[in-house]
Amino acid sequence: MDPADSKAADLRTRLDLLLGEHVIAIAKESSAAGSRADEYTSYLHMLTANGNDLTELVRSALGDTAATRFDQIWSAQNDYFVNYTIGLVTHNTGKADGAMSSLVSAFVPQFSQFLATATQIPVDQIQQLVFQHELETKAIIDDQFAPDYMRLYADIRLVYAQASRIGDALAPKIAQKFPDKFPGNPSSPAVDLRVSMNSLMQEHAFLATMATSAATRGRDAEHAAAVGALANTTDAVGTLFAGLFGASVGTRFNQIWAAKNTAMIAYASASTGPAEQSALNQLTGVFVTQFSGFVRDSTSQSSDTLRMAIDAQVRATIAVIDDQRLKSAARLGADDRAANASMEVLADLIVSAAIDKLRVRFAA
Repeated sequence: MDPADSKAADLRTRLDLLLGEHVIAIAKESSAAGSRADEYTSYLHMLTANGNDLTELVRSALGDTAATRFDQIWSAQNDYFVNYTIGLVTHNTGKADGAMSSLVSAFVPQFSQFLATATQIPVDQIQQLVFQHELETKAIIDDQFAPDYMRLYADIRLVYAQASRIGDALAPKIAQKFPDKFPGNPSSPAVDLRVSMNSLMQEHAFLATMATSAATRGRDAEHAAAVGALANTTDAVGTLFAGLFGASVGTRFNQIWAAKNTAMIAYASASTGPAEQSALNQLTGVFVTQFSGFVRDSTSQSSDTLRMAIDAQVRATIAVIDDQRLKSAARLGADDRAANASMEVLADLIVSAAIDKLRVRFAA
């Protein structure tokens, strides 16, 4: 049995991914506020969908009453962040200040108490973590209106990583409290690998579509910062592969994914038919073949399922870029989530193959 495949592992992985996605949804929604109204609305829908999924996860763990209470608290938090953004867009200092005051005075203590009750973690510990997370999420919005894009993407990566730490603290406590619902060890080395691979690959998926958004709209300063953050995330995944299979494997991963990143940007910014087709060929042909071979060589496993998952993720990302190029904003948020979901499928397949290859290492 795969030690990373258990109900407890599913809980931790899913919680981390949804909390991380929430950070990205806030970043994308606030980025579009003011100047890209259709895109703004699409990412508001994404923010709502993320909250709904978190509520259902809470329901599966804690029941209907807790889920209802969570939804009330979490939805209020989203409203506060949206109102803060609107306040900045409209230069309404009172609205912005009021939203932040509500986050600190209402959301932080309410959510901290909710989590303390659910996990038995001391409320003071949780409150400090939640308070810091809210301030750093606010910083993402502030960076966009400064604008300071280098700092923005550094802060996105910082807050995204912090969201995973919150999930990592909560999930084991919930699994321990409800072992019948969540059997398995949520903190084993195998689950650590699954969580890390999923979180980093989700981060890559969302940063990629932020970079292509900037490329399609000619937002050059933001594009440069987004590409830098995308490269840093690629390096982080490469480091993960290097830790599993050696430095040369990590280097090879970086080479393959750097070429993929370049092809995505080329497709997003293509101004001629031949340039567009060349980038498509790199993505759907060269990259899919190279990365399939890379995983096969690294893990000694090859399957049509893996290649199909790689191809599906590439095509889902292309659909997002097409939305951006054609300004089909109504579909953008949903397609962005779909591309991310396909990355989760791919990450789990890679982790399963890696654990099978390194059974002794991940037996515990």
